[in-house]
Amino acid sequence: MRSCPLDNKLYDNIRSKLRKIDKQLPQKMLADKATPTDSLIVLGDGREDYVVVPLICHHLNGNKTAAIVKPTYTRDGAIQTLKTIVKYYKTIAFILDQESDELSALSEIIMRKLNEIGVKCEEIENSVGGRLICYKCILGDHRFKFVVVINGLDDVVGPSHKIEDHLVRLAGVTVQGDSKDAWNALSEEGRLEVFRRILDDRSVAEEVFKQHFAGFLLLLKGEGR
Repeated sequence: MRSCPLDNKLYDNIRSKLRKIDKQLPQKMLADKATPTDSLIVLGDGREDYVVVPLICHHLNGNKTAAIVKPTYTRDGAIQTLKTIVKYYKTIAFILDQESDELSALSEIIMRKLNEIGVKCEEIENSVGGRLICYKCILGDHRFKFVVVINGLDDVVGPSHKIEDHLVRLAGVTVQGDSKDAWNALSEEGRLEVFRRILDDRSVAEEVFKQHFAGFLLLLKGEGR
């Protein structure tokens, strides 16, 4: 699955980071903005997500393209920006960090935020320990599937859970404190090697990013369950 960043700044940021991993990656992974697609990936959190997501997408269906957007608002606040663009997509994946929220509470927050923009939704799947939630949604006369992927690993000890949990696991780093601090303590080359491992070894990446692979596979299935 190819990625199509909708914003020029986001496109440039992703392209720049992918080039550091491998100079050929942007042309392999990124699609032109004119490429038609009915799938959207919304990034609710930081800069590492916009590197990890195209790498995981690359392991999936090569004939599919998913648009990517990173709203100004973060986490569940990003949902409020979707009202004007939901009608263009049949499937939407929303990626966000768990932080210190309970998973059940975060699920309720997301459903409330969807309701606030006029979306009627019904939970149809909850798996990967509560880190993958799929909703069947309606906004006006438009039906779509909303797939929520919550970053974090329960067995990475820390005050909160986030995308860096997965990255430090791949790096083989023992976390004492916050996984983001442990990740940022690595050298740039050390971080790039982790991204290269995601790229080069699907089985390892799929083990560490279970909810992401499962969520993007739901995205590929389209509007039907």
